[in-house]
Amino acid sequence: MPEAKGRPTFPVRKARVGALLAIGLLLLAYAVYKVGSVFDVFASRYELHALVPSALGLREGAPVTLAGQRVGQVQSIDFIPVEQRRPDANLNVTLAVNERVRDQIRRDSRAFFRMQGLLGDKYVDIAPGTAGAAILQPGDTLAVGESVDIELFMERAALAIDEAQLIVADLREVTAGLAAGDGTIGQLLTDEVLYRRMVTATAQLENTLAQLNRADGTFGRMLRDPTLYDNLNRAVLRVDSLGAMIVTGEGSLARLLRDDSLYNSLAAMAQNADSAVLALSGMVRRMSEGDGSLEKLITDPQLYDEFLRAVIELQTLIIGIRQNPDAFKPNIRVDVF
Repeated sequence: MPEAKGRPTFPVRKARVGALLAIGLLLLAYAVYKVGSVFDVFASRYELHALVPSALGLREGAPVTLAGQRVGQVQSIDFIPVEQRRPDANLNVTLAVNERVRDQIRRDSRAFFRMQGLLGDKYVDIAPGTAGAAILQPGDTLAVGESVDIELFMERAALAIDEAQLIVADLREVTAGLAAGDGTIGQLLTDEVLYRRMVTATAQLENTLAQLNRADGTFGRMLRDPTLYDNLNRAVLRVDSLGAMIVTGEGSLARLLRDDSLYNSLAAMAQNADSAVLALSGMVRRMSEGDGSLEKLITDPQLYDEFLRAVIELQTLIIGIRQNPDAFKPNIRVDVF
């Protein structure tokens, strides 16, 4: 049957389909190449190991980055044999790293397990080493740095939320008390009389400060006139000069400060006074304990009374002599032969 006029022949249709398939395959190959370039699928890799106590949130195939740039992936996560375990190492995480960054990963490099998002998935980020450290070779163990544990992070976040709720509850209680007029601040917010009193007190204080700040007042002169400052400065200079003269001079005050003769004299006087007090105390003790006249005068009341009468009679005699001295003249007769 003859083909309809204007329609392409069968070989032409097959050629077009083949061309479309070829273009699709080329686009697919290009896409695979670009994806492989982005994720280093076709790169030559070498293995490094990281020993960790837990790999929570880390999966096989997770990205491995170097200073934030993707350089590989997590190849496997295996348990360490029980007899070889350490308290800080239960799992062996094998990292497949691109060969082109081998010179960047050295003995002082550290692997950190970081979170990719809020879902808890993690990836491995390697910190580059320094030039003085040796380059890690395939199969070497990479040191692990301290990372934030998602469980610990969530626990701390929960505690922070609980504390925030307590703070909000306390603030709500405080604001409710203030709104009800409790306490001084509450009264300031609600009591109009107290507010007016404070306004009046503020106005009076402002008036007082204005009067103190007057230029012709005493306080105003103290604030503006430098005369008082100059006088005080001169007085301080005089006191300073006087102190220097006392310390460095040769006067009595300077000698009192530097010479210890006065101190020695005072010490000797104190020692002599002590000796005198001791001697006087001994004499009083001997007087009170002995049998002499002084002891009897002190302790015998009869002797004291007789002594007192003698003194009185002596005073009476002296008064009589002063009043009538002729009566006490002796009658002396001289016989002449």
